[in-house]
Amino acid sequence: MYEVLSKLSFICAFADDCLYIKCENRKITLLVLVYVDNIAVAGPDGYQIISFKNTLSKNFEITDLGELKFMLSILVTHDQAN
Repeated sequence: MYEVLSKLSFICAFADDCLYIKCENRKITLLVLVYVDNIAVAGPDGYQIISFKNTLSKNFEITDLGELKFMLSILVTHDQAN
């Protein structure tokens, strides 16, 4: 996984080696959290997320479970209005 993320210009976060960050023009464009066989993807642009998932599916067999609800037994809530 690390090799694929590196090729896609992601860098590993200093504080957490499970978090990968992609920046363009000094702005964060994608955040990817990887834990064993679970991946959470977040970013301000839906197109970038879809493009990343399509690229990832060319390298790995993936199942897209849609909007994140739970990760590592943590309930995730969304407040898209804010």
